Amino acid sequence: MQARGANLAHSRCNGVSRPQAHVHAAPKQLLRVSGRQSRASTVLVQAAKREYEVVRELLPADKVSLTITVPGSICQEGFTETVKIMRRDVVGPLKGFRQDKIPLSEIISRVGGQAQFDAAVLETVLIRAMGDVMPVHAARMLPGSEQIATNMPQLMAAFDPAKPLTFQVTYSRLPEVQWSSPYQDIVITLQDSGNIESDQAAADGLIRQYLKQEGQKRVVADRGLARGDGAIINMRIAPKSNPAAPYPGLEKEKFFFDTDADMLDLTDHMLGMLPGEQRSWEFVFPQDWHVDLWRGQTAVADIKLEELFSYILPEFNDEFVAQHYPQFESAADLRQSLVSTTSLERMRDIEDRVKDAILTQVSACVASPIPEALLQAQGEKEFQAKLLDLVQRGVARMEDVERQLTQEGLDAFIESERTGLEERCRYVLAAEAIAEEQGIDVDIEGLEEEVERAKAHGKAEKVDFDPDVYRQETVEKLRYAAVMQWLQQNLKVEVLPWGGEGAAEQAAATQAAQPASV
Repeated sequence: MQARGANLAHSRCNGVSRPQAHVHAAPKQLLRVSGRQSRASTVLVQAAKREYEVVRELLPADKVSLTITVPGSICQEGFTETVKIMRRDVVGPLKGFRQDKIPLSEIISRVGGQAQFDAAVLETVLIRAMGDVMPVHAARMLPGSEQIATNMPQLMAAFDPAKPLTFQVTYSRLPEVQWSSPYQDIVITLQDSGNIESDQAAADGLIRQYLKQEGQKRVVADRGLARGDGAIINMRIAPKSNPAAPYPGLEKEKFFFDTDADMLDLTDHMLGMLPGEQRSWEFVFPQDWHVDLWRGQTAVADIKLEELFSYILPEFNDEFVAQHYPQFESAADLRQSLVSTTSLERMRDIEDRVKDAILTQVSACVASPIPEALLQAQGEKEFQAKLLDLVQRGVARMEDVERQLTQEGLDAFIESERTGLEERCRYVLAAEAIAEEQGIDVDIEGLEEEVERAKAHGKAEKVDFDPDVYRQETVEKLRYAAVMQWLQQNLKVEVLPWGGEGAAEQAAATQAAQPASV
């Protein structure tokens, strides 16, 4: 993998992904209405607390030209930053000099002369300026299409770190969106995943788990398995299509199984089982299973019951709470806290499902072809995120991930995830068009503070950090979040009351069959 592979960890792409947890919080998000820009317009841009003069001109063939004037103060910052880096990384310790006192002439000599030094300073200034300006002024840029149009020898000849610098950047715009149906007519209909009664029942289930932690287990030999029991089992769960290859982590010997913590509803098929008994059955992984690839797959479960236990539980009262959970005033206080937490999680789940449905249905309204550059950029971004997630969860080491960051690995990922990638790329096209049509923009207040926090975090974690890439990606996230917020506020969303156990799967099937617009 050439340049693209080398820069996977610092991707500069317009991407969007479904809601997920982020390591760094985004700065404060604000919506504002911005006026249309004419074919050629001059604006004063404040980006990352630095001001640039930008002349924006629309060119033929969906191209855009930005003429950027960098103030002399930023050029001077670039000079100072370059000298600091060269003192540290190029010259290093020099006998007879403190590192911060190494003469400039010595630095210039070590890097190959004045021309090489000036080129390094100019590169620092250009990268800083583009990192500040492009996220603000190139929202609809086709990933990877930006290039400096000004002749570099001309730039070198004109460059003076004490004076303003003007250069031109061109880029290609994402194509205009062709709508197969109006996104404004979309209706989102989904079903609540519970109600106050189910929240209370869930809280009672958590309380029972707390009691089990402090209770005692007793061996049962005179009856079969019942709800509430614990058991030692041998478990093997494999795809129906390939029963010889069990799912990773789902083949276990002498595994303790709690019927009150049963994510796959195994208990329904195990009721009445006696020690020594073995049963097999087929089931389908639920649509909300945490491993995406397994969702909806038909699996075969082979379970052998080795030992059976019942529980002797303490009483749930104020005394129990005072002893084990003293932060709560009473048993009623703890229970109410659990009910409130469960209700809040249910509301967050509804919001996430609404966002997923909006992404799916807005994408379905887009009839435009997807530019290959956009698909590649989206795939690169998601491929990188997937691998880094493995590191964060302790599943893989960073060196293992770096070995997988190849063009071959990226191509294989894009091919396997093409359907989902194309859906999210269509949403990117739609979101950019909606932002422009509705005058949605984001305020970058607090952006530089967020970049500094992320930089400090990266330093603490000893990982490479590119502030310009992070700044651009943060602005992109804010812009897509602003569009999603506008859609949530302006599309019709209907949340139907909970229909009891089993209603969630039926609601998911109904939502999947729903047309893109009504």
